[in-house]
Amino acid sequence: MKLLIVHLLFILKILLVSNNLHADYLNGYKEFENQNYQSAFENWQEGADQNDILSQFYLALLYKNGLGVEQDYSKAFDLFETVSGKGLIEGNYNLGLLYYNGLGIEKNYNKAFFNFNIAKDKIVESYYYLGVMYSESKGIETDYLKAANFFQLASENNIYLANCNLGFMYLEGLGVPQNYSEAYNYFLKGAKKNISDCQNGLGWLYENGIGVSKSKSEAIRWYKLAAEQNHKQAQFNLGLFFLKDKSLDKNYQTAIKWFALAAQQGVPEAQYNLGTIYFDGFGVVQNFKKAFTNYLLSAEKGLEMSQYRLSLMFLNGWGTEVDKIKAFMWANIAASKNHEKAIIKRDELLKILSSKDVQRGQELSLACFEKKLKNC
Repeated sequence: MKLLIVHLLFILKILLVSNNLHADYLNGYKEFENQNYQSAFENWQEGADQNDILSQFYLALLYKNGLGVEQDYSKAFDLFETVSGKGLIEGNYNLGLLYYNGLGIEKNYNKAFFNFNIAKDKIVESYYYLGVMYSESKGIETDYLKAANFFQLASENNIYLANCNLGFMYLEGLGVPQNYSEAYNYFLKGAKKNISDCQNGLGWLYENGIGVSKSKSEAIRWYKLAAEQNHKQAQFNLGLFFLKDKSLDKNYQTAIKWFALAAQQGVPEAQYNLGTIYFDGFGVVQNFKKAFTNYLLSAEKGLEMSQYRLSLMFLNGWGTEVDKIKAFMWANIAASKNHEKAIIKRDELLKILSSKDVQRGQELSLACFEKKLKNC
């Protein structure tokens, strides 16, 4: 199981205490609290023009979130950079977010790491991002021990999403001793706070009987809670659960529902399964065009099973026109990933296609790789 790590943009709510607060800042803050964002913007703009650091910071927040002004990440970035240069740690944290997500500036994990590291002792949300960066080699070499330590700090500071990461690390034994009970406890801790990643993790534990007794009803319950929050992996897991379990009523229709939702969010395995359901006509009227569409979406994301299926579709004219050169192209692409059936199909096509068609198919294969499998 691989949990999807969701990166949240935390809205920073602070009121810094000072003996010399700028009048425009105070007026702006009062308007902000009353949700009069345009008036807040006008006051903070005046303060910012006079180099008031708090007015500049809050003006940046308005630009970042599009409150009282058109959203403009570039202007937010410039202001956050200004206040961080003056020593305001909250500016560093927000710079980290913008660099991390590539908002208003080109994505740069090294600079995101630098700013989160500065902010970590004051802005506890930084712990979570540093944990993600150490666990996913973003801006820093992988270090699961440091990742686990940062996730633990985040969890202790009520960053509930970190519990899902800790659950996964205990499940896999990354940076911590493998411990299924601890994995369950951390997933449950986050799930109780309605964190969909943790709910999905609990569903997987109950489905497979790891750390807990296997329970079909509990697996479905937790998967569904996450899926209803639009968690795409949970939607896929739920679809797969109903597809495999023939004892569940209306299993194909329910599987189609959840696969379709996950497919809309770009999960290639869900697109493949949806394509196969339409290809075989399980629980639905057989529809090669819908099968072809879903296989194509999945193939463009690199799933070799779908690439092989596309080869068959083009070869036989199922859901599309017969095109033996494209059939060869997709078989050739899937074969490059050592897909056994694709290798056999490619070799079969080598025997029946002309040398000119083979050359064209090979050229298309290379061109498709250069286009990162899009619009091939």
